[in-house]
Amino acid sequence: MKPKLFYIFLFICSWMSLFGQNSPTEFTYNEFLGYVKKYHPLVKQADLKLNEAQANLMQARGAFDPKIEVDFSEKQFKDSEYYSILNSSFKIPTWYGIELKAGFDNSEGIYVNPENTLPNSGLTSFGISVPVGQGLFINQRMADLRKAKIARNLNVAERNLQAVEVIYEASVSYVNWKRSFDEVKLYETYLENALIRYNGVSKLIEEGDKPAIDSVEAGIAVKTRKLNLEDAKLKLTKAKLELSNYLWLENNIPLELNDNLYPETTLSKTIKEVLQINELGTVDL
Repeated sequence: MKPKLFYIFLFICSWMSLFGQNSPTEFTYNEFLGYVKKYHPLVKQADLKLNEAQANLMQARGAFDPKIEVDFSEKQFKDSEYYSILNSSFKIPTWYGIELKAGFDNSEGIYVNPENTLPNSGLTSFGISVPVGQGLFINQRMADLRKAKIARNLNVAERNLQAVEVIYEASVSYVNWKRSFDEVKLYETYLENALIRYNGVSKLIEEGDKPAIDSVEAGIAVKTRKLNLEDAKLKLTKAKLELSNYLWLENNIPLELNDNLYPETTLSKTIKEVLQINELGTVDL
């Protein structure tokens, strides 16, 4: 790898370490409510207090960051650099649905595929992206901001009621995210079992212990499980988008749920502890 490319790669890696890790991380219900209570435009008007657990969780880890993506590949043989290809991008979501993107691509070597050939100094790109179907969720965010401005003129009781409604809807979104996440894991297990059965049937057919027709049934089961898994992943993506509607930072900056985050495993127990009726009635507003 040449020095210029090496330093660019180190720079991008430093950004990755700054903006979060790729390892799976639990995003607890308590931490989620902490973000909703502190930063959601409608809830901020009521000035709800964070409990100690929520405050500590938010302080300990920043769960949401701009996205850094890096793809690097190279091949060397006998001190000759056949090729080295770097593709990197930096994405920032905005509250109105447009995602700002910046990227840097570079390719070097004597056997670089013509379609990957770039200028010697690399190629820098900037752009925007509006995902299909994003408008439905972004419109909700825009509406929440407008409601927050109107809420300034409401009395304390009305602001508190509005905040409780947001917390309830946010909690429903978290539960839906948890359910969709569990369904994906379940169908992954189903698919794994179907593949094991298919391979077992195929081996028995090769040994003459089963008729060839049995592989058809096992193959159909595998395809069915694959379709079920893809459907579950689609539902999970939708649930994550809905959950992101309730995630903000200061100055009404929206956050996006990172792919490496997963919901709390003991959610039912935590909900009983956090959402207590007597506690809601004595919140210091």
